[in-house]
Parts: sequence; C-alpha cells; structure tokens
Amino acid sequence: MKKQIKLFCLPYAGGSAKSIYSKWKESLDSAIELHPVELAGRGPRIGESLYSNVEEAVEDVISKIRNQITDCDYAIFGHSMGSILAYKVIQRINELKLPPPIHSFFSGRRAPHCPSRRPKPFSDMNTLELEKEIKELGGTPPEFFEYPELKNIFMPIIKSDFKIADTFVESSDIVMFNHEISVFVGKEEDVTNIEADEWMQHTRKKCSVEYFEGGHFFLLEEEEGHRVIDTINSCLINKHQYISM
Repeated sequence: MKKQIKLFCLPYAGGSAKSIYSKWKESLDSAIELHPVELAGRGPRIGESLYSNVEEAVEDVISKIRNQITDCDYAIFGHSMGSILAYKVIQRINELKLPPPIHSFFSGRRAPHCPSRRPKPFSDMNTLELEKEIKELGGTPPEFFEYPELKNIFMPIIKSDFKIADTFVESSDIVMFNHEISVFVGKEEDVTNIEADEWMQHTRKKCSVEYFEGGHFFLLEEEEGHRVIDTINSCLINKHQYISM
C-alpha cells in the first residue's frame, strides 16, 4: 500500500489557502495528500482575529499542523508571504524538535537573508499607496477595486498580511535546513536571479531554482500553474516511500 505524503500549502497575502490550492488536488499525484493551511481571518476562519506579527502567524500554523506531521512524510509550500511563513514555520519545527519536512518549496520570494529593496514598508503606506502596490503585483480581480464592500472586507486582511511581511526581519544569520528545497520565481517579478540563488545558503542539501513565465502570480496562470504542480509531483514522488502490506 502506498504511504501518503502530506503537502501543506501556505497562501500569499490576502489569499485563502483553500481558494488558491484546492484545485491542485486533481493534478497532484494520488500519493500526495493536499492540506491547504487556512490562516486566521479568511475562509472558514473569517471571524477570527488577524495576526499582529509574523510570530503569531507561525505559532498558529504550528498549532494546526503539529499533530499531522508526527508519523508521516510531509512537505511545505509557500508563495510570497507564504514563503516567509514556511521558512519561519520550519525554523520553529526544528526548535520544537518535531519531525522536519522532507522537502520545502519557496515560491515568489527572495532568500530570507537578502534585504528588501522596497523604499517604503507596507505598514507606512496609506490606502491609495497600498492599492497601487496591490495592482502592480497583479493577481487581484478588478472587481476588488470597483466595489467598496469588497475592499472593506479584504483590505484589513491584506494590511494584516503585509504587516507580517514587514515584521519579518531579514537577518545576516544563515539558518540551514537538512532537507532539499525548491525555489520558484516568475521571470518578470521583482526577485533577481542572485536573490533567488541565495536560497542555496539555507540548506545543506540540494537547492533547485526554477523560473516560470510571468510575474509575481505566475502560479495562477493555467500553463505555469500546471508546471508548478508537475515540479512538485516530480520532487516528492522521487522521495516517496512505499510500505508493503
């Protein structure tokens, strides 16, 4: 009998993990069990308080997955803000001496020790500046900007998530993992080749960097989204273990 490998997926700022990742299930290998990790304040957790900083988010994610990672192989995927969370969650897993992932995927984000080139923190932006930033990043439906009721619902979530990005402090200290990692970057997004390659500093094992057509939200495009899933399948099934019954 095949032993399932769990894939925990963390969302980008303002996103619902279930909305982003649930459709992956039909394309992932049958041996991979998909687990979108819903953050507070969205989806079925819409009524819960938003996070004040990255540490709160990390502890919440740990509380949701720790009982699911003790007796199985698993991997973690994060895109953009989700990459920050994935990186910090794995650090916390190691500190708690919990079983580490067999692979991690960091998408749409420079290496964590590379300083931000953004001239102004998200938390210092007014609403108009923040809306401009969101439009430039792409990935947000046009109706979000056209209907005030939608903005009233989602802007607090986006602001809270951007605060997570702002409270993540880049450190020159290199935290190294003992498992292989994959890095996904859009060819047209604001992550340089050097910043992507610097992820290699964070593992004692292999680090693969793969570039995709498009900008920051390349994983939402149909063709590139399938490439992302194909790469995940290839990485995880190569490590897959079988149990004879």
